[in-house]
Amino acid sequence: MAFKVLRNDITQVEADLIVNPANPVPEIGGGSEFSIYEKAGKERLLAERMEIGEIAPGDVALTSAFNLKAKYIIHAVSPAWRDGGEDELKLLRSCYKKALDMAVEKNCRSIAFPLLGTGNNRFPKEKALLVAMSVIQNFLSTHDLKVMLVIFGQRTYELSSQFFEDITVFVNENYERRVLQKEYSAQHLSRTLPKSIFLDELDSGTLFRILDSWGKDFKEHLAKYVERSGMSNKEIYEAANVSKKVFYGIEMYNTSKKNRPAKNTLLALIVALKLSMSEALELLARAEYMLSNASQFDLIVGEFIRKKHYDVYDINIALYDKDENSELLGQK
Repeated sequence: MAFKVLRNDITQVEADLIVNPANPVPEIGGGSEFSIYEKAGKERLLAERMEIGEIAPGDVALTSAFNLKAKYIIHAVSPAWRDGGEDELKLLRSCYKKALDMAVEKNCRSIAFPLLGTGNNRFPKEKALLVAMSVIQNFLSTHDLKVMLVIFGQRTYELSSQFFEDITVFVNENYERRVLQKEYSAQHLSRTLPKSIFLDELDSGTLFRILDSWGKDFKEHLAKYVERSGMSNKEIYEAANVSKKVFYGIEMYNTSKKNRPAKNTLLALIVALKLSMSEALELLARAEYMLSNASQFDLIVGEFIRKKHYDVYDINIALYDKDENSELLGQK
């Protein structure tokens, strides 16, 4: 049949199958997934998705489409982009191929994909677009199916225009802005990230920045805060209650490697550097951590940071008093 590129809200597209960029675990994420659940009817869709359970990266699963203009939803779990050396391209190709195979298996005549992996999983848009084009065009050489690639954001539209002469446009920038504000509202971001009462006092711009910084540029930002403190390295690691070896290990941490510091060690450093709550959350996010309501340890340490009480020893006393003696700030 045909391969069409549309600039539209995927929930407005009529197709037998709508592909949802799903979380591995059954929960409602941000971006297109949030919109798909809202339009389909989130209670019923989430209940059916929970029956499936966890989906591995590169794999897909099928549910009903409920209120969408479709017969089915395919939940495709794309990989998180690291550095390209962890089979990310292979897993992303697998998402497209398995979804297309499922469309044939279900005798469907049309399927609509978003540009998988480019939301919270931060897949480079150029690479994601090339993967989509390659798999879809190869599939259509031997199958009769209408495939639609549905793009939304202005940057993705501009990039896609370099590859496709004909992109049918159904939405304008005002509509796009309204949808993105709903999909990524401050309230929703607190659900997308690990839940934290400390996110509530931050404005939406700061939340966007924290979400966008996940797993990125840790060393550069730590160096910035170290320099700003005006303290010597010795003063910092003593205030953090960590050894010289541990401190320099943190300074050398690279998010592309596996040697990230322990969370309690990083929090001790945050206290020693006297970071604000938003700065603390951003630095934690760059090492792929967050303060969570589910952890008494996080709640205690976070409250000290929020109140600007920057004393590792006082925090450790509070932790010990709450039976948190197995996990204290710092590491000798």
